[in-house]
Order: sequence, then structure tokens, then C-alpha cells
Amino acid sequence: MKLKNTKAKRGRPVNEGLRDDIVCMAGKLFGEAGFYATTMEQIVKSLKISKLSLYSRFAGKEDLFQAVIQGKCESYMPGKLFEDLVNLPIEEALYQVAIGLMNLLTSEDVTKMERMLAGADASSRETLLTLFYQSGPARFKSKLAAYFVHLHDKKEAVFPHPERAADMFSALIKGSGICMRAQMGIPPVATEADKVAYCREIVSVFIAGHR
Repeated sequence: MKLKNTKAKRGRPVNEGLRDDIVCMAGKLFGEAGFYATTMEQIVKSLKISKLSLYSRFAGKEDLFQAVIQGKCESYMPGKLFEDLVNLPIEEALYQVAIGLMNLLTSEDVTKMERMLAGADASSRETLLTLFYQSGPARFKSKLAAYFVHLHDKKEAVFPHPERAADMFSALIKGSGICMRAQMGIPPVATEADKVAYCREIVSVFIAGHR
């Protein structure tokens, strides 16, 4: 019979919530001061943690920036949302995606981030935009395209070019006056009813074009 190893583990217990706290603080500082003006030391001081606690979770600031973008996307459109789409009628599934994306793009954190990227120095803008695109839009479109493949295979709709369809669907939200005004800080601010009505309508038009 094997004896249980009762030797106590060394070191402090792992703080499971600290990673989320770091991502939240980094997002706040990036939005306020910009990516390059924000330092890892500021994040450490703001949270009153050690550098080891920070660097054991994130290799560097670029890694942390990607985590901020992914975390924000996940808060509005969690991975489970895309997993559950196959169990919903196509109209409701695409509405859930549309309203989630619209709420994300009109959120204060994202509008601040987009303004920061637009105002970034030309020498650093390409790197930041690449990180932003890979962590946010590219991941979203990949999941949406996979759903379109499912619809095509089940003959519920026609999507011969799912990646292109994901681009078009995203553009219908991103290019709306609701999202453009939010990004630019121009009134009027859309109400929830405005967002719902717009998303319902573009879903109907989109589906009609892929029957």
C-alpha cells in the first residue's frame, strides 16, 4: 500500500485571482496613458505586488496587452457563446453574436483603446495594431467562420466562403453609425433599444443573403 505524501508544500498559496487583477489594472493604465507610457513597474506599484508575481504570469508588456484585449472580448462574447450557437436557431444565434460585438465595440474600454491606437506613434502603431488584431478581431472572426462552416455543412445556409462572410458580418456592426459615433465620442449615444433594433435588422438581411 502506498503512503500518502504528507510533506507540506513550500511557498505561498497561488493567488488564482491575481492574473485577472493584473489584466484589469493594465487595461485601465493602457487606456489612460497609452501602451508605451505605461510601464510594468507602474502595474506592480498600482497593485502592490512583486515583480516576480507579474513576470511569472506575463512574459512582458506585449503579452499583457494581448491578454487585456482577449479578456475584454471574452467579457462580452465568452467562448461558451460560440459553443452554444449550434443549439440555437440561426436568427437567434447571429443576433447574440451581433449584439455582443456591438456592446463590445461601444464599451468605454474599447473606445479608449481604439483612440489610443489611432494616436500611437507611427513607428509603434503597426506592432500595436497587429497585436490588437490578432488578439481581438482575428480570434472573433475565426470563431464566427467556424460557425458558418457548421451552417453550410448542415445545409441551413450557404457559406462557400466562411472567412469572407465573417468579415462582412463584422463590418455590418463595426461600420454602423452607432459604433462610429461611440468611437469618435459624437452624440447621440445609442440606447439599448437602438442597438437591439439595428442588430435584429442586419441579422435578417444577412441571413436572407445566404439562404
